[in-house]
Amino acid sequence: MSVIYLKNHDENIYSITTKPVPLVKKSPRYRSKYADYVRKPNVYSTICKESHKSMGKPVECLPNPKDFLRKGTGKQPHSRCRPYDDPKLEFQKKGTCYPTRDEVKKFNEEMKKKEDYRNSHNFVSSNIKKVLELKSKIPEKKVAFNNKGDSRPLIREVDPIYIYSKYYGKTPPYLQNYIENQHKEHLMKRDTEGVEQPKCRYITREDREKLLEGLKQNWEELQKQYQGLPILTDTIPKKIRKTKMEEDLKQLEKDIGLVERHPYIYVYDDDSYLTKK
Repeated sequence: MSVIYLKNHDENIYSITTKPVPLVKKSPRYRSKYADYVRKPNVYSTICKESHKSMGKPVECLPNPKDFLRKGTGKQPHSRCRPYDDPKLEFQKKGTCYPTRDEVKKFNEEMKKKEDYRNSHNFVSSNIKKVLELKSKIPEKKVAFNNKGDSRPLIREVDPIYIYSKYYGKTPPYLQNYIENQHKEHLMKRDTEGVEQPKCRYITREDREKLLEGLKQNWEELQKQYQGLPILTDTIPKKIRKTKMEEDLKQLEKDIGLVERHPYIYVYDDDSYLTKK
């Protein structure tokens, strides 16, 4: 009889064969398309220059470490009191220690006038008036020569000078002289011609009767045509023709009445009438 000596009873059949580890393919790391454009030194320097185009780079020199602040070399604090309130300071600058009584009196009078002016004067209204009367600033004439906005002054030969002159848009002097001479000649000719002929002529009695007969004959012919029109005006051409004939009849009636009322008639020639108008 055989004896089996087993000390460890942790056997497991599942660990006999190991499973392969699944490989997970990772996506590539994100890289910006502007990475190379930014990392180049030349390109980066040009970007920095263009970014300060409107205001420019601040120009500040670093202070020299040898020039450290000493006593009395720093920026003095702002004093609330005005230095010119004390009259002694003005005269101390001139070399005198103390002013005379007349000088102090004169100085006080001037200061009093200034204070009265400040208290009485309306600075708001005066400033508004100045701004309204102020002329607009004429910009400097420039021309851009690239797509970055760099500009330079406009060349004198290219600048349109003539449109700003006082003679622009006005009649030249030689034309004004020519017009004046022509007018003088016309007046001289009119004076030398003597008595002008009348611009209108008188219609005799026979012509008046012929004119009246012709108007009445035209009215009768037009009246016959008007009476021959159809009673029913159902189309647009019929309506237009009827209204036109009615207007012509009314006009003939007015002309006949005008000739009958006025026995004496004067007629202007067409050319003279147009020139008169």
